[in-house]
This record gives sequence, C-alpha cells and structure tokens, in this order.
Amino acid sequence: MMRLPRILHHAAVATVILGLVACGDSETAPAADDHTPVSYTVLLDGTAATAPYTLTEGQTVRVRLEFLNAAGENLDAVESEHFARVTFTPPSLATVSPVADHHFQFDVTGAAAATGTLEVGFGHDALADETTFPAVAVTVQPAP
Repeated sequence: MMRLPRILHHAAVATVILGLVACGDSETAPAADDHTPVSYTVLLDGTAATAPYTLTEGQTVRVRLEFLNAAGENLDAVESEHFARVTFTPPSLATVSPVADHHFQFDVTGAAAATGTLEVGFGHDALADETTFPAVAVTVQPAP
C-alpha cells in the first residue's frame, strides 16, 4: 500500500526536474507580433532612395515608406491600423498630402529651392508620434 504514494512522489519529483531543465536560460520566448519599426526605406515614385533626398521645385513625387521591425519584417501588412508621418523643416521646403487609404504614402511637392530636413514618424493614429526617427537631409533643387 505504501508503493502507490512513493511512485507518485517519484513522478512528481521527475516532473519538477524536467520542468527546471526545460526552462533554462538559453530558451528564447516565442516571437510576438512586433509592429514597432526600427528602420524604414523611402521610395520615391516606386524607387528606393537614400538620404540625403533630393526633390525638385514644383514637382510632385509619391513618397512611400516601408517600415521594418527588429526581426527585419516588413510592416506593410499593418498599414491599415498604423500611420506614418513626414515632416519637413523648414515647413516651406515641401508640401505633403496623404494618399487616401494608404497611411504609409504621401504626395510630396518641392515648394522652394532650399535645404532642410525630413523627419519620419510612426504610430497608431494620424499623429504618428509613437516612434520618431532622426531627421535626415533634404534638398529641393530649382526647377529645370
């Protein structure tokens, strides 16, 4: 009669030991849905561009932003629930018009030949201020 409790005791001890071995420090947690961008790419009229960016006075280009999270995953799939923002400094450098139904796209028109900066933001609402990337150089060149 004492055998059954002893077997249960050994089974419980074995379960605890296996649990401790299985939960070692080397294990990583499963990846969560990470919608926090760590980088972005600017596409001007569909072509990837790098800073410093160049616009032309009076000409409109479609600016599309592609955001990547820490795992290198493109965040285009969450565009309907997230927003991007582009801000030019000085504001007179360019005009920005959001593209309907595309939160990561804008029509940008070089307004005045000058130099300045572009700042990109990302978030869950139209302010797109949850993640702000460092400003980069922009030049608006005179119209040809």
